[in-house]
Amino acid sequence: MPCTLSTQRGARPAEETAADKGWSSLPDDLVIKVGNCLLADNDIYSHMNFRAVCLSWRSATKEAKPGCFQPSKWALLDRHDNILTFVNVETGQFLVKNIPLLRKYFFVGATGGGMIILEEPTPPNQVRVLNPFTGLILCFKASLPTIGWVSEAAVTTSPIMLFVVSGKAGNIMWADEDSEHFQEFGVAYRNTPLFMAPFGRKVYLSDQEGSILSFTVTSATEEHSHRSAQTISMATTIPSAGHFAWDCYLMRSGGDLLLVTRPWYEIHGKPVVHRVDTERNGLEMVTSIGNRALFLGDAKCLSIDANKLQGIEGGCIYFVDPVVTADNGRASLMTTFRVADQVQDDIILDLATMAGGSHQPFTLAQVFANYCRSIYSSEREALTDPQ
Repeated sequence: MPCTLSTQRGARPAEETAADKGWSSLPDDLVIKVGNCLLADNDIYSHMNFRAVCLSWRSATKEAKPGCFQPSKWALLDRHDNILTFVNVETGQFLVKNIPLLRKYFFVGATGGGMIILEEPTPPNQVRVLNPFTGLILCFKASLPTIGWVSEAAVTTSPIMLFVVSGKAGNIMWADEDSEHFQEFGVAYRNTPLFMAPFGRKVYLSDQEGSILSFTVTSATEEHSHRSAQTISMATTIPSAGHFAWDCYLMRSGGDLLLVTRPWYEIHGKPVVHRVDTERNGLEMVTSIGNRALFLGDAKCLSIDANKLQGIEGGCIYFVDPVVTADNGRASLMTTFRVADQVQDDIILDLATMAGGSHQPFTLAQVFANYCRSIYSSEREALTDPQ
């Protein structure tokens, strides 16, 4: 069952304005509708302001389903202890939050939508998933097996399930809130899943060969008459086209699920963008991604609305490749590809970082490039690892 952080309500102002009185007198059904609209649009700022002026929001929404409060348009850009930095990929808004609660748990990772994956500090180290914007915590009975680090993660609803790709072995794991343990789907080491994207009511993954995987519901039994972690299994829904010398990236972009393939540098060809048709289980080539900008790295993918962020070019794909500097530092090579006119620019060297200068990015493009390369290791495993 979900639980909510206890918070202290601030002192009420001595006098309410006429506008405040209007909001505070809204009937419960309108409170629910307005709140759901703001949350569905991931408009956290307006939602918090709405809660401040509409004093009856807590009683009106006490029966709301946990899935209504699940963020989907936020990305965790950076973490320093309990200070988290997020960006809204649709509005371009940045948000820095201090969450002291994080000190009470082991940090594991984050989903692509901004949910935070935690573990209890004492055995059996059960999993918790925190919505950092509302304080809602999803409590799972199961504990994560040894994963090394979270390669990808996603949360779905109806029922609530957590999907994780292990960075250590590449296995796909999932559990619902009542699962005693995580289900696992093993894959060949050389073809481990690379990227995961929730889309619709499902979760989709791409492997190194460009195949698309998703879960299917097995035959229901009397004991499991509805979808749960025990009644689903992973299967290939769209097989690879056979291009094995290509890098493959899967991401949700706006209202579409996109698969981007890029030939290796020594292979002739240009990147190709396909829209994944989840109804017909097919791929449809697209020649424009509109005003979206795609940042694709070896760890994560990110699709943003370029109109809301200065210095980011719409209709462009930013490929981020890691390199190792002479002093074993980390730097990036960035290649841009304009989808509409099929123009690929030369590789851009992150010279400042490669020269050992400031470790802080200087442009928004570098901020997002760093995000696409960042991984989070399990704090619990780091403490118990003899290495």
